[in-house]
Amino acid sequence: MVSRVKCRTDVLFFSITALFALILFIRTVVLIVKAPDTVGRDYNNPVVSPQVIRGTITDRNGRILAVETPYYSCALALNFVKDLEKTAEILAPAIGMEVGNIIDTTKRYQTYALLVRRLSDIQRTAVEQLVKQHSLTGVVIEKRFGRSYPFHYHASQIIGFTNADNQGIEGLELAYDRILSPYPGLSQEITYGNTIQLTLDMDIQFLLDQQIVEIDREHYGDYILGIVMEANTGEILAASTFPWYDPNEYGSTTFDQRQNRIVTYQYEPGSVFKIYSLASVLEADQADYDTELFYCDGSYTFTTARGTDVTIGCVSEHGWIDPETMIKKSCNGAIAHWSLQTNDTEFRSVLEKFHFGLAWKIGMPGEASGKLSSITTWSARTKPTISFGQELSVTALQIASAATAIANSGTLLAPSIVKGIYNHDGTIIESSVPRLDSKQIISEQTATAILSYMNSATEVGGTGKLTSVEGISVSSKTGTAQIMNSKTGTYDENMFMASTLSIVPTEKPAYIIYIAVANPKGSTIWGSNIAAPAIAEIIKGLIRQGKLFSSDSETVSL
Repeated sequence: MVSRVKCRTDVLFFSITALFALILFIRTVVLIVKAPDTVGRDYNNPVVSPQVIRGTITDRNGRILAVETPYYSCALALNFVKDLEKTAEILAPAIGMEVGNIIDTTKRYQTYALLVRRLSDIQRTAVEQLVKQHSLTGVVIEKRFGRSYPFHYHASQIIGFTNADNQGIEGLELAYDRILSPYPGLSQEITYGNTIQLTLDMDIQFLLDQQIVEIDREHYGDYILGIVMEANTGEILAASTFPWYDPNEYGSTTFDQRQNRIVTYQYEPGSVFKIYSLASVLEADQADYDTELFYCDGSYTFTTARGTDVTIGCVSEHGWIDPETMIKKSCNGAIAHWSLQTNDTEFRSVLEKFHFGLAWKIGMPGEASGKLSSITTWSARTKPTISFGQELSVTALQIASAATAIANSGTLLAPSIVKGIYNHDGTIIESSVPRLDSKQIISEQTATAILSYMNSATEVGGTGKLTSVEGISVSSKTGTAQIMNSKTGTYDENMFMASTLSIVPTEKPAYIIYIAVANPKGSTIWGSNIAAPAIAEIIKGLIRQGKLFSSDSETVSL
């Protein structure tokens, strides 16, 4: 009895199974023999609906820097292709592939072969016309969703990009990948990623990038670094590393182009660093700068504890030097002399308070800490060499961020690149304001004095004269440092880092602007001739944009 019931059950099961198989067979046959226009509806325009819509990245004014956009792929549903060779011959010119490559691609798949991941509009139109014209079956034009970067190369190393699977690979796309693209929920509903608002202002970014292009055209350095920061918040308004790249075309870029050297590139800053060394000297108040002027005859020689003479050269004979003229004329000998009169620990301590030798960790991948060596490793000439910006390494972010202490009466502000994070419905999740990580690192007296000294450098006879803009008070420090040859371990006589740092306006700082050019190859090597004029043009641009006001706007030559 049991066996008979079991037999009937088996018969019923196999009957149902056979029925479903028959239905599937009929469905398959119908799909294969359908008219081309019907096949087109089923296979030429499927939509792959994502479970997660990646969040948007915007600048501080809401302009879209990275966004999800639809695009179209071309593939073959192999079970429905009647004549593969004919189909390949027809499609090849339209999609930019060789016939043999199309056929080889199909051999790697059993049912579905992706030919072109992202069709251009012209390619898509051409394929659609060919499908209709030749009644091709099994050709799939598939709507997908991917990342688009409307500003192309502007701030590209900051923003980064996603791969074909919409995963963050570099830049902020990588650092904030899970915030932009959270894991999908358990339901079938779409999960929306969060929107990230950056501190960048694309109007200022354009100003910076325009000047970087001009520098490259005339001086073609290996790398050009630029950063504009809001002086009273530490927010990064613009940042560039040249050469740059277009994240929309990341597949054709090199690793070198994609490097965000604002935070990854470590180098010896040169004389720009003198403002921070002088801050250390003034804070310690152990040198005789206020009781005995230093005389610069073009070089400075001191004797070490072992009786060895060490000579430090200057660009020219500067004459009698006090702290103000040291900054104005950029005298190596004077700052080296005063540093030797300052206690090692106190000298280094202030530099570390400026955050040299320490990473800021603001969320940009690959950030380097630079190098400020331990006192125990110092030689007799280390401290005086550090004082004029060599025998240590920094990043562009560190140089610009340290200037916030000069601009804010001695209070150092941490830099930031993300202004806020918002839900899909616009509710704020996280904000960089108010800032709780500011700290007083030097006295107001020291900061005010250095800012004033930097302003004198923009006057006649000062190294920062070319940063001056009529009607605007500017405080600047230039720098030109020899670059270490990595192969020989010695300074290369023909390779330099040319830079300029400016704070504007002097009386009420609003912007910090820093530009550095690695290994310029034009008619000059000096930061005062290469980076300084570019900063002046950026200042003029800020005035044109209504973001900076001169004391007499009618006198400003824009």
